[in-house]
Amino acid sequence: MWTLKDFFEGPSICRTYFGIRPQNIAIFVGSIAGAALVATAIYWGVFGFGQWKKEVTVAGRIMTAAAVAPMQGAGQQMGQQSGQYVCPVHGAVGLPRFNAAGVPVCPLGGEVMQFVRCVTAPGATPAAFAGG
Repeated sequence: MWTLKDFFEGPSICRTYFGIRPQNIAIFVGSIAGAALVATAIYWGVFGFGQWKKEVTVAGRIMTAAAVAPMQGAGQQMGQQSGQYVCPVHGAVGLPRFNAAGVPVCPLGGEVMQFVRCVTAPGATPAAFAGG
């Protein structure tokens, strides 16, 4: 259980462990928060609060679109090819929902999604893992 003594020893432990003064960490975190607030205020000034709210809602839907349901029926449609489902309106929004006919539809708008296959060259290695 934390005590008042532990609270006041925390900054010295932080400095000993990380080698950074707690005031410098507070300034860094404060500058990040300040930059986010200033950028948001500028966006509101240029585009308006309503547009910002709409963009945040769409971003939230895109972030959670891949977690709506497990991919069903993908094995028969994709075979052994790698690729990605893409909505013609919203782009790559995550995993599609499959309707009763087994057609992949966009989780945001209900448009029919297309499966785009990745073209890979035989023997190619990703640049991040290539020997150097």
